[in-house]
Amino acid sequence: MSRRNVIQRTFDEFGRSLGGSKKSGSWYVTGPDAIAVLNLQKSQYGPHYYLNVGLWFLGLGAATNPKPTHCHVQSRLEALVPAEHRRNLESLLDLDQVVDDEERRTELLGLLAVQLEPLVQAGTSFDGLATEAGQRLLMKSLIDGDGQRFLATRAAGS
Repeated sequence: MSRRNVIQRTFDEFGRSLGGSKKSGSWYVTGPDAIAVLNLQKSQYGPHYYLNVGLWFLGLGAATNPKPTHCHVQSRLEALVPAEHRRNLESLLDLDQVVDDEERRTELLGLLAVQLEPLVQAGTSFDGLATEAGQRLLMKSLIDGDGQRFLATRAAGS
């Protein structure tokens, strides 16, 4: 069994704090209208990580643990955070950057709470998607055809 590093442990701590459930390395937070999928992906080129964010719309079919790549909305946290926080996020997700483990954990948890948690909360309901955080999530993400049609139908119906 491999020893989990500070980034992996912190990611799991954050997923638990959201009340999510974990399956195959991804955290799932289910809301009334969507499942938010959070996935920590290790770079193949070194000890650097990316945080994938996905939404699965429950109105398009039931899913228990959709893979991030199958979600209707897909993005990376690096694309979702404001530019002034991006460099810090990337540094915290890179084990080649020398940062004390406790400092990395504290800063990463704080950044995830401020930047990612509001997006997860907004993304799991249609009311939330209408908020500023929800709109930022949609604008900075890839939305597949099914997701685009579903969102258009929801907008036309409101």
